[in-house]
Amino acid sequence: MKGAASTSLPNIILIGLMGCGKTTIGKELHRETNLGFTDTDQLIERQTGMHIPQIFKIHGESHFRDLETGILQQLQMAATQSRIISTGGGIIIRPENRLLLKKLGFVVWLHTDVNILYQRISRCTNRPLLQQPNPKAVLEHLMNERHDFYQETAHLTIDTANLHIHEIAFGILESARVFRSRRQ
Repeated sequence: MKGAASTSLPNIILIGLMGCGKTTIGKELHRETNLGFTDTDQLIERQTGMHIPQIFKIHGESHFRDLETGILQQLQMAATQSRIISTGGGIIIRPENRLLLKKLGFVVWLHTDVNILYQRISRCTNRPLLQQPNPKAVLEHLMNERHDFYQETAHLTIDTANLHIHEIAFGILESARVFRSRRQ
């Protein structure tokens, strides 16, 4: 599907818990479509000159969530060409972010079982919310807390457990084209 007509695609926004594959799938979608790839966490790090764990430690989670909202507003105002957007796992916590995400484009929730997430990220040291004695319990809590927000925000939910990256990308691209055609 390389070189697919990117003009037929809306912005594709990937949401889901940390470790669900947003960056991996986002980069694959970028390769398949040649659309630009944007990671909201990387934008925040570039704008602040700080890594996400530092922002959490120095300024707290609420400040970080403010930064996420600002990034979404900037992306909406700067939207001239469609792109692939990978978001932080908690971006859907705030109601205004959920609205901004839906206005920004086609939102895809990459849903992944907590046990699989834990296997993927159990050794990561750059996940501020997991720096706890029982990170798996934290993941379970986050999934329970955010599940309805992900569901409310997403135009499409994909359970990534038994799918190959190419199958996921293909499904997203086909669904995004249908989404775009219904909006025109």
